[in-house]
Amino acid sequence: MSFLRSIAAKIGGSASFMSQKAAVGSSIFRQQQLPSQTNGLQLQFVRYATKKAASSRTNDYNSSGKRLGLKVTEGAYVRVGEIIFRQRGSKWYPGENAIIGRDYTIIAKEPGYVRYYRDPFHPKRSLIGVALGPNLRLPSPHWQPRMRRFGRTPLTDPEAIEAEKRRLTRKEYYGWIEKNAQYEARKTKRELKASGLPEPPESAA
Repeated sequence: MSFLRSIAAKIGGSASFMSQKAAVGSSIFRQQQLPSQTNGLQLQFVRYATKKAASSRTNDYNSSGKRLGLKVTEGAYVRVGEIIFRQRGSKWYPGENAIIGRDYTIIAKEPGYVRYYRDPFHPKRSLIGVALGPNLRLPSPHWQPRMRRFGRTPLTDPEAIEAEKRRLTRKEYYGWIEKNAQYEARKTKRELKASGLPEPPESAA
């Protein structure tokens, strides 16, 4: 029993000590909460704002917009070099007949109709492409040849047909065909002379 009484006395002593510490702490806290007194005068502490309200560089965040986003809607006609989509980062990737710029701008590479689509070969990418016809859909089948545009249209006007027949190509206009024929003749003549074979007789003009 003496052993139990000693333990109970120790526990009681520690509890009384902790209660005294708590009482002292609460009294100190109440003293800090009260306004300080100096020579009978009461001083009240005021906490001022730390955010500047006047004009400063810190508040100058209202910069102009960058005009990002969609520029051409689905199915609209675009020309070569026309901007389709402006963005920051590659949220959209270039599809068929489209390219991506240095600032991730999607640009049309061929004249046609805009298509926003997904490709089963790239399931995590959103693509923007240009279809060459108004009724064509993207993506094109991967195992079939792609459509190509040669920039030619059928002529129906008889005068335009005759003018096309009389039109000279660039090589014909500058005489490159005749110059190439003369160069080949000189080359053949040099090769025959180097091999020791007789030269063919020149055709009479």
